[in-house]
Amino acid sequence: MQPARVVAWSLAGVSAALTVLDTVLVAISVPLLSAESIGIHGWPLVNAASLASAVLGAVIVSSDPRHPIGWLLNFVGVTTTISLAAESYGVWVLEHGGHGSISQGQVGAWIAAVLGGQLALTCMTLVFLLVPTGSFLSPRWRWVARAAVTGYLVQLLALVGIGPSGFSRRGDPIHVGAVTGIMLTGGFLLILLSVLASVGGMLLRLHRSHGVARQQLRMVAAGAASVGVGLLILIVGQAFNGGRQSWWSSVPLFLAYAFLLVCIAVAVLRYRLYDVELILGRAVVLATATAFVAVCYVGLVVVLGRSAEDRTNGGFWTSLLITVVVALAFQPLRRRVVRFADRLAYGSRAAPYDALADFSHRIGQSPAPGTLLPTIAAAAAEVVHADRAVVRFDVEGGTDLTAVWPSTVRDVEPGDGTAEHDLVIPVQDRQGALGSIGLDVPPGRDVRAHERRLLADIAEQAALAFRNARLRVELAARVEQLDQRTKELTASRNRVIGAGDTERERLESALGQQVLPAMKHLRLELEEAARGAGDAGAIAAFADQATGALEALRELTRGIFPTMLPRSGLGPALAAYVSRMQRQDVLSVDHEVMDSRYSDRVEAAAYFCCLEALGHATAHLGIAIAHDGTDLVLRIHGVDTDGMDRLALLDRVEACEGRLEVVRMHGQSSLLISLPRVDAAAPVSVG
Repeated sequence: MQPARVVAWSLAGVSAALTVLDTVLVAISVPLLSAESIGIHGWPLVNAASLASAVLGAVIVSSDPRHPIGWLLNFVGVTTTISLAAESYGVWVLEHGGHGSISQGQVGAWIAAVLGGQLALTCMTLVFLLVPTGSFLSPRWRWVARAAVTGYLVQLLALVGIGPSGFSRRGDPIHVGAVTGIMLTGGFLLILLSVLASVGGMLLRLHRSHGVARQQLRMVAAGAASVGVGLLILIVGQAFNGGRQSWWSSVPLFLAYAFLLVCIAVAVLRYRLYDVELILGRAVVLATATAFVAVCYVGLVVVLGRSAEDRTNGGFWTSLLITVVVALAFQPLRRRVVRFADRLAYGSRAAPYDALADFSHRIGQSPAPGTLLPTIAAAAAEVVHADRAVVRFDVEGGTDLTAVWPSTVRDVEPGDGTAEHDLVIPVQDRQGALGSIGLDVPPGRDVRAHERRLLADIAEQAALAFRNARLRVELAARVEQLDQRTKELTASRNRVIGAGDTERERLESALGQQVLPAMKHLRLELEEAARGAGDAGAIAAFADQATGALEALRELTRGIFPTMLPRSGLGPALAAYVSRMQRQDVLSVDHEVMDSRYSDRVEAAAYFCCLEALGHATAHLGIAIAHDGTDLVLRIHGVDTDGMDRLALLDRVEACEGRLEVVRMHGQSSLLISLPRVDAAAPVSVG
């Protein structure tokens, strides 16, 4: 056992002995259930609270020897029991003729005043300011602690000035001068104000806390508030009673002191403040084992001893047999007792791999990230009884997913990291990192080795679940992409079918308008010539009509691509087309473009775009074709974009991995088309 634990438990033992001594001294002086015993001296409320404070402080010191709360509670318990015993001794000697001289009784009364309520209130002020973390809420609250200590030191100087001989037979100071009276009153008021301020600080800390820490502080704050109310009742009661203490004004403060220790004990035991569950669990094991051995040994001695009394001459073999039987019977019970104690102390963490199996079952039933992450966060938090757990799941190419336990805590922003957590467990597998588990443990809580191993096992299980979830997310994204591509292909197919139907309708209409009338007229002329009605000059006209009809038919059957496009290139083909339409002024082709050749797909796309623009031109049509770096750029302005087949344009441009932009300026629409000089797709001949 560490020296700090030995000291703390030794002081707790001294406190227990002094509590018994005080009870004896009170009993031989006044009735235990009298108003003087309960209302003035505080038996048994103050005695029980002081002993509980010493023991509770020793328990906390055993868990964390450097935590100031444990030492403060231990110190308050010991000094208060010393004060109670000294006060009882002084009363017994000075008022009831007990053994000892008057000077000895006065020394007892003086010690009771020095180590009495003012010292306890000063220490409790420090407890209120430091609970539960052991540190102040902010540096400014140190002044409250300094004020309380200063008030006690002022009173201590006044008591030292009075000395033991300055106390009366009732244990009250006599012959108090003006300066000494001011020091006693001022010191007490300073302590009182510090206590009330520390209670306010605890309420402020409670307002800022959350989770388990809030439950812990709520209990302690309730006890601290009761002490403040008890002090106010005591002051008001003494003011109405001429400065003398009365039972009805003292009992509320005694009850508040006892209630405060009950609240602290509940916070420590129920809500596992300061991590004392291991000590309590082992205490259960020790007590159960001792009781079992005692009961079994005594029972077997009585039963087997009497039955073996006539068969043996000595008791050695009987005792040996009893010891063996008890040992064999105790071992199975020990395992059950240890399991029960661990369950009592650790809850679901008592059987770690049972909890891990339960966790594996739960994540197997919740593969979706929306339910998977909260399950992992709750399981990891249960291992170390964390105040807060944050699980982050890294999503490739998307926003990371996070989950917080408990759900009442605010959600984590997507950009939040895990560096601020007390403990961070990475979730990863052989292929890389998948996320992390961040834990905020209670103040003073150390994560033990077996808990770290259990957290590692949870992280390993979580890695497998994360990998499956990531594959599921990636598969869902790929399916969504395929669905989108299918929709696009379906739309493109519909456009191709529609374009084919439109082209056939256009060809039929063009034949009816351009070819069939000429052929019909030529047929009538030829019939008249066959009857001898025509002359030789008409034959040349017939030939011209037939040639025009054939040219028109050839133009229609080749679609929008003339023979000149694959033969001479983009520039000459466009120049010839606008020349036939007598619109040479709308076309401006760079000399480099005029002398260059491109892939069949690029030239066809550019030619189609220009013809579509010419078909939907306004009075201000203009087409400029030039090079821009590695791209062939078409700038077309003065077109009616609403009437154009923009989907067909877009299909042709994107088929060459080009870009098409529609710009509207000053009420006019313009097209900006960029085509790569080298088509990424395989060139397709249009000749």
